[in-house]
Amino acid sequence: MARFFKKRTENKGLAPGALVFIGQKRLDKPILNLHHYNGQGYKQEALNEDSPIGDFPNENRWLNVVGLHDSDLMDRIQKQFGLHPLAMEDVMNTGQRAKFEEFDDHLFITLKMLQFNEETGQVQSEQLSLLFAEDFLISFQEQEGDVFDPVRHRLSEGRGMIRKRGADYLAYALLDTIVDSYIYLIEHLGEKIDDLELRVLDNPDESIVSEINTYKRELHFVMKLIKPVKDLIAGILRSNSPFIHGKETLPYFKDLEGLILHTLESVDTYRNLLSDYLNLYHTTISSKMNDIMRVLTIFSAIFIPLSFFAGVYGTNFQYFPELQYKYSYFIFWGLILIVAGTMLWYFRRKKWF
Repeated sequence: MARFFKKRTENKGLAPGALVFIGQKRLDKPILNLHHYNGQGYKQEALNEDSPIGDFPNENRWLNVVGLHDSDLMDRIQKQFGLHPLAMEDVMNTGQRAKFEEFDDHLFITLKMLQFNEETGQVQSEQLSLLFAEDFLISFQEQEGDVFDPVRHRLSEGRGMIRKRGADYLAYALLDTIVDSYIYLIEHLGEKIDDLELRVLDNPDESIVSEINTYKRELHFVMKLIKPVKDLIAGILRSNSPFIHGKETLPYFKDLEGLILHTLESVDTYRNLLSDYLNLYHTTISSKMNDIMRVLTIFSAIFIPLSFFAGVYGTNFQYFPELQYKYSYFIFWGLILIVAGTMLWYFRRKKWF
């Protein structure tokens, strides 16, 4: 159950806004990368915990922080950028539900990045938090590795509008890559789920039931994490914050809303398919069992009268009318074959087999 809910005993009784890390430490030391850019240029710098994060006039800044366990570093970032204590508390709590919040000096977004682990057969999640204002965006993630390489390439190569727009457009670009990764994940799971249908029909066994239940559990986990993203994007679309340029950026978030709805519908479709496969499995097993029972019943029905004849002629009486007749044995077998053949013909005519 740890994937579905993280305990909050670490910050029990503390004041709101306390910088306490809740989650699993995945790095020894945080990693900081600063990207600053404008319409004319772009530069990336690797920083350490003590490096100053300078101001760059007429440039946008994107600070990417990997590793959330260092409270001193988080406190320094909070003070330098004037971030709200409640927002920073949510950043360090990796069990947050996806949400969007507005503060006076910046906006806050948190959601989950997802990937499928082929070795364990499970969907793994990592919390991402974004805090941004007019000319800066800070992203916080738990571990190395993300889906933002296309955004970095666009920044470094100057492709598209990303260098010419503000931090709100950068936030959209990052959210867009995350939603795209959701779609790729669902497509990957969907391919595996589609393969189950032929196996259910051709060779159903107990291992298929286990796989169906595994995929149902993973899709339930995915739905739990993705569903709040719809409300997150709806909150952005309703926002009147000056940090979101309505005419320029809101249409892109509107398109993002359509993508997340498509993703949720796909998850729901595959969950229904898995339920149908489970019903199909039980129906197929029941049908095969009925076929077996029908054959056994036919054999039983045939051998009941034959057993009667064998019982009659197998009794130990000295004086038995037909026993002294020369052809009694052949007549007995003829009678058995006639009765059995007649019953088989009758069952076949009734289409009982």
